[in-house]
Formats: sequence, structure tokens, C-alpha cells
Amino acid sequence: MRISKKFYYSFFLLSLALFGLQFFEFKNFIFKDSEILWLRLNYSSKSLTENWIGLDRLPEDTVNTLIRIEDKRFFTHKGYSLKDIHSSIFKFILFHRKLRGASTITQQLARTLFLTREKTLDRKIKEIRISVDLEKEISKKEILEYYINTVYWGHGNYGLHAAALYYFQTPPEELDISQIRSLIDILKKPDNYDIEDFPENS
Repeated sequence: MRISKKFYYSFFLLSLALFGLQFFEFKNFIFKDSEILWLRLNYSSKSLTENWIGLDRLPEDTVNTLIRIEDKRFFTHKGYSLKDIHSSIFKFILFHRKLRGASTITQQLARTLFLTREKTLDRKIKEIRISVDLEKEISKKEILEYYINTVYWGHGNYGLHAAALYYFQTPPEELDISQIRSLIDILKKPDNYDIEDFPENS
């Protein structure tokens, strides 16, 4: 009977949270024109630098593997995934697991560029709002390319170029699938890994 009550109580809280999120209005842009201009100019200038990796320079398998593991709904969602948020909250309420695995690639980019990594509800809401605005203002290709080049890979390494050289001493264009998978695993807890964790470097 306890399990039944717990389930119904959890389901009620979960439904209430999702109901509120579905009707949350994202009409007002939180970006100023200057911020969008900065983002576009920064994208244009960085794409010309030596360390900036354009999607066309990466093997298709590399990009597809990243999307499949990190955000399989990347090309269909509008910045956030209700289904993933639903699953994360459900596991948190029923099984007391940590709230994780619900951030899309766009949300991770929003956090990297504009927010801190603090785990608060206020920060999460801001993250979702910024993600929605990003999806309206720039293309999926721009979001994905910006993410690959700015996401944190631990030990002061930002972007795939720095991570590939640090962990494997290999240009990102030459990474094999197993190395890509290893780098994607690092994204979950960037500072928990070091070069010694990879046999290829021993």
C-alpha cells in the first residue's frame, strides 16, 4: 500500500511539473540584440581560426555518434526535451536518483556560453529559456558546431580540438569511433578523467 501511495503522489507531482512546463510561455526573448550580434560575429570569426572545427571537417560517424549518445532528438526538439525531463524527474521522485540526462545539446551550449554549472531550479529554467531562444535565432548546424567547439572536456580543455590532442594526441578529424565514445563519456564528468585513463597513451 505504501508503494501505491508513493507512486500516485509521485505521479501527481510529476504531472503538475510537466503541466506547468508545457504552458510556460517562451514568447519574450531574453537575449538583447547585442548578445545575438555577438553570438553571430563570434561564430563567424571563430570559424576562421585554426582550432575551430567545422562540421564539414569531421567524419559523419563522429557527428552521428555524438548526437546519438548526447541528444538523439537534437534535430526534432526546440531546445529542450519534455520526454527526457519527464523521465529524469520520474526517476528522481520514485528512485531518488540524481536529476541528470535531461539536458539537450542546446541546453548544454546555453549553460556553457551564458550560465554557471550550479544545480538549482532557477538556473535550469534559465537554461531552458536560453535554449529555446537559441533555437529560434541560429540554425541547428550552428548550435552543433558551436557546441563541439566550446563544450568543456576537463583539465582546461574547451572544444573537440583541444580534447582530442590532450587525451589522444590526435587531430579530431582522425579520431576513431572508440576514441569518440571515450570523449563523449568524459563530457558527463569532465574532471574525473585524465590521460592515464586511456591505454592508448601508456
